[in-house]
Amino acid sequence: MPGLPVGPGVVAVTGSALLRAEIERVASAAGRSVVVIPDVVDAGTVGPGDALIPDPVLPSAPVVLLGSDVALAGMAADGAAYRTRDRPRPGTTIIVGLAGEGAALWDAATHWGADRVAVVPEASAWLVDVLAEDAATPRDHDRIRRPEGSEHGVVLGVIGACGGLGSTALCVAVAEAARRAGTDALLIDADPLGGTLEVALDAVEEPGVRWAELGEAVGRIPGDQLREAVPRAQGLPLLTGAADAVPATVLAAVAAASREAFAVALVDVGRDRGSVREWNRLVDRLVVVLPPRPVDLGGTLTAALAAVDPARVLAVVAGSPPDGLDAEEVAASAGVRHYVAWPGLAAAGRRLTTGHRPADLAGRRCHAPSAVLHFAIAGAPG
Repeated sequence: MPGLPVGPGVVAVTGSALLRAEIERVASAAGRSVVVIPDVVDAGTVGPGDALIPDPVLPSAPVVLLGSDVALAGMAADGAAYRTRDRPRPGTTIIVGLAGEGAALWDAATHWGADRVAVVPEASAWLVDVLAEDAATPRDHDRIRRPEGSEHGVVLGVIGACGGLGSTALCVAVAEAARRAGTDALLIDADPLGGTLEVALDAVEEPGVRWAELGEAVGRIPGDQLREAVPRAQGLPLLTGAADAVPATVLAAVAAASREAFAVALVDVGRDRGSVREWNRLVDRLVVVLPPRPVDLGGTLTAALAAVDPARVLAVVAGSPPDGLDAEEVAASAGVRHYVAWPGLAAAGRRLTTGHRPADLAGRRCHAPSAVLHFAIAGAPG
């Protein structure tokens, strides 16, 4: 790429003076050189310093830091120059944003196929470590799609703060987003009332193993056997049935097998106290679904959240908060730092119960399922 000394350095794409200053400070601390490109230009045109810039992710650069100013503007733009999320690249791409940009950063990470999100200056120390670690050889950092050969997936628990918010629909919509992205996902109906998912997905007659058969399992459950044994509900692998009498040892074995066989397992935990306590020990990350207003979480859910690293918890705010309140404040009222706003989640729940397909639960312009999927596999922003 003539004129662009990417070599062992870092390429930053941002027109923000604030982001540029922080990126340059971070790169210096990591011992990396940095080339800053103020904006994305169309494929084949000449950028600053006579550098030919073929597309925003700059496939030959070992590390690309894509500023939120450019990333968010690019999401709204038409044209092939911005359609890069399906182009795999060997290096590392990180969306770098500012506090207050919230779920938009996850949407951008999904759109651009980025590896991670860093909110600066809070995540600057982490970003220094990442740049220093990648100095010799670029490597993948938990892409939205589990890297080939990775041995462990992620178990994501989903708990509703109250009924009627669409927690089950969230699990299905995220599983569908994973399927579209080529990511192996398993739906687990862990609600002790049981059977909600298989009824909603019209899978009651589908052949396969349910909780009743697994309840007598002893010892380890091989991941490949679990994958082959569970039913398929409209193309989505599903473990369902009544989970109320399943021993804790079997729940733990299923969680371990899910990590072996799938990139992500989405557990519809329900709101039963015992289920919340048990799965809270087993999941890797947790989603709590909140109404669009401050709510009393109750002792069980409050204790569950207190026992989890805040970086491993995501609030999904279902619905639109009233005037004078926003999703970030709703999440903060529950003690949760990271959040995704999903105004249409309750409507998605109603569509699920009336027989709509998984692909029809969230509108095409709704990025929330992909944002939750990104959180499940890649974690919270820096």
